[in-house]
Amino acid sequence: MRMILLASLVGLASMAAALDLQPTADLRVRQEVLDGVYHFAPETDRDWVRVRTRLGLQATGDRHALALRLANEHRHYLTPDQDLDWDEVLIDRLAWRIALGEGTDVTLGRQDIIWPGGFLVLEGHPLDGSRTIFHDGVRLRHHLGEAGSDGPRIDVAAVHNRRQAGLVLIDDQDRALTFGDETGLLARVDHDRWSHAFILKHEDWPDDEPGVPRGDLTTWTFASRHVGAVHASVDLEAELALQYQHGDVRETIPYPDDAPFGNGWALAGQAFATVPFERASIDLGGFFYSGARGDLRPFKAPWGNWPKWSELYIYTLLGESTPGRPHVAAWENVAAPRVQIRRPLAGGLDGRVGATWLTAPAPEWASRGLLLEARLDAQLRPRLRAHLLFEWLDPGSFHDGRYGLAPLTDPVSFLRWEISWSF
Repeated sequence: MRMILLASLVGLASMAAALDLQPTADLRVRQEVLDGVYHFAPETDRDWVRVRTRLGLQATGDRHALALRLANEHRHYLTPDQDLDWDEVLIDRLAWRIALGEGTDVTLGRQDIIWPGGFLVLEGHPLDGSRTIFHDGVRLRHHLGEAGSDGPRIDVAAVHNRRQAGLVLIDDQDRALTFGDETGLLARVDHDRWSHAFILKHEDWPDDEPGVPRGDLTTWTFASRHVGAVHASVDLEAELALQYQHGDVRETIPYPDDAPFGNGWALAGQAFATVPFERASIDLGGFFYSGARGDLRPFKAPWGNWPKWSELYIYTLLGESTPGRPHVAAWENVAAPRVQIRRPLAGGLDGRVGATWLTAPAPEWASRGLLLEARLDAQLRPRLRAHLLFEWLDPGSFHDGRYGLAPLTDPVSFLRWEISWSF
């Protein structure tokens, strides 16, 4: 993998003179206030300002495109009081895309791989928030039909994400961004309204750190996705994933001592129908990630650990961590019906409100609580955006201490404002 990244860097240097150069930059500033969300910690509140800066260079030509981008995100802690740490400056993108022919291209190096919806593949490094999401690897995309046709499209990638990112220019070279070294093979075929996917992922956990469980985990994930109209005024998005697991790492709680671990099957899915109205639309549906119940194992989203369903609840999940594995954004043993209403407002504003009734399928379909959300998005200028987000959780019986978790009995909330600019 280092050879691939080196080849991308050599390609960028050797061909830059023959390509059109375009600098890139973006700045994102957000403040997040978490009231009681860290219920498992001595200090339950968090208030921080996150500043992410990215600077890059793109070079494009007839058959080649090269991209280099540096990234830094640092946090200013207001609660609890902590010293400022400027954090790392690292190479967030180092990719070389080659057009092999009509409808076919290969991308080598450090790149973002995002599958539609992000249910299975989006986040390559869950332990550093949204600072980076990249994968290190090779990706091939091929359109089987003629140019402009609606023929099948193939997306295949091989990735290797090290536990420490590497290519860190300033500061901590050993910061962990994943739970272990990851090697994966991803393949997806899209045709018309359907897509079918296969993901093979192997996680190699470190065995030389105190308190970290030894072992590894291999998962085979098979999935199908459908997006399209099912009625003149109703759109449907549905995805189902079946996963086979091989490994002996005991990663999640709370499960009884005789819960099935090791080899076995897991299941996940989502389905949402969108109904438009004159000035608004409503999304109705739900999602499911299995826990250890009966013959099922906890589903492990290959690269889907990001705030897809909630910004607040990903931090609450930290209370379910086990030694060596922070559980942040690990959507497993979670299921919920969900409703959202979206409506455009005046002056380039868009608003949405939603409600999610969270449950834990294992061990006995206990309530995780009622989650409410309200969000306002604003397009201030062509390259300037902002949003305001508020979430509130009234916890259920799953969090009352009966399952061995730190009790969460009072409502908690999450507030964020963000402004972002890109060049």
